[in-house]
Amino acid sequence: MRIGWVSEALPYLPSRGGFRLYGGNLIKQLSKRHEVELVSFLTADDREHLDWPKPYCTGVVGFEVDRRRWLAPVNFLSAYLFGKPIRSREALNQLIREKAKSWDVMHVEGSFAGGLIAPDLPIPTVLSLHDSEVLRCEELLNCKLSLRERFDLHLRHRYEMRYEKLVYPRYDCCIVVADRDCEVVRRLVPAARTRVISYGTDTEYFHPVPADKARNSLVFHSHLGYAPNVSAALEFANEVLPLIRKEIPDAEYHLVGASPNPEIMELSAKPGIRLSANLPDLRSTVCSGNVYVSAIRYGTGLKSKILEALAMQMPIVCYPGSTVGIEAVHGKHLLVANDPREFSAHVVALLRNPARADELARAGRDLAVERYSWDSRARAYEDLYSELIAERRDGRVAHGAAGLAGRKTA
Repeated sequence: MRIGWVSEALPYLPSRGGFRLYGGNLIKQLSKRHEVELVSFLTADDREHLDWPKPYCTGVVGFEVDRRRWLAPVNFLSAYLFGKPIRSREALNQLIREKAKSWDVMHVEGSFAGGLIAPDLPIPTVLSLHDSEVLRCEELLNCKLSLRERFDLHLRHRYEMRYEKLVYPRYDCCIVVADRDCEVVRRLVPAARTRVISYGTDTEYFHPVPADKARNSLVFHSHLGYAPNVSAALEFANEVLPLIRKEIPDAEYHLVGASPNPEIMELSAKPGIRLSANLPDLRSTVCSGNVYVSAIRYGTGLKSKILEALAMQMPIVCYPGSTVGIEAVHGKHLLVANDPREFSAHVVALLRNPARADELARAGRDLAVERYSWDSRARAYEDLYSELIAERRDGRVAHGAAGLAGRKTA
């Protein structure tokens, strides 16, 4: 199969950010059995990583986004009114039309890139969204935010409500990583065909690393500047940790992650709380904890940090918001709490019963390997591509909520 892969951020590994990480892992797996040609926008320091995809792709084209300031308001209006951003649109479509002559299917990562591409290609097209942006806005509004941040989110919500209805139906299938996001997209954009292919994790990279276990250490890793993660850290530190320390006075909350915001920096100065920021490799630090704790209540999609913790064979206690889209069973793979007191009780029980903690951790690792390897995610996409190609060949292109919309790929 010849797969054209168009991404709004360069896929490479290791990296941070969904489109880079998701795309990098999928391309790595798909290239074992198929030909993949990559066309990617270049942002931030992407140009420094252009060599990464070359061993996996038959061709790599880096595409610069037109950043001229005067285009910003015109780009916004065109995207809002017609679902057609204009930054680099003409040049990108000229390139895509030529390359699509040799592709069997086109995979697009990101709704911005999705809006740029003209819907008149003679091959099946798949738009990978990861999350519902409308749902993301709604969830972020539950977090502690400034007035400016709230205004921006309300504006973004209004924009996405219209943009998604204009863009998503142009594709043969739209992909999200969790059922909740899929439900929102289907409700708001019934003309779009939507399917769930959940996120994966690199179970070879994320594995139980030998580490000296810190006494009664509770660990959480994430991007520490993202509002739902910050809210989770604050809630655990202020509402759950004090209850735990009543039972186990030397319990320590260890925050591990990138770009901690000022609230996290201030939090880390409190007794019983430690911060390890911007580590080049966080695995041994996470594995040095006794229990992994995630007090996430808000957000969209599937929490890759939970998959990573499962793969690193950590016993996990969390709120239900942490496990959305993950087929983990309470009491078998991890423990789920509904309030701070229950959360505290679960953590204390695991700290006092290492054998039980180890039992959960081993079952969690097995789940990650069996259900969430990147090879299994790639094979789910292979099945989808083959199905869409057969539809086009046989003239059986379905529309709206019919056809693929009712199905789920595990």
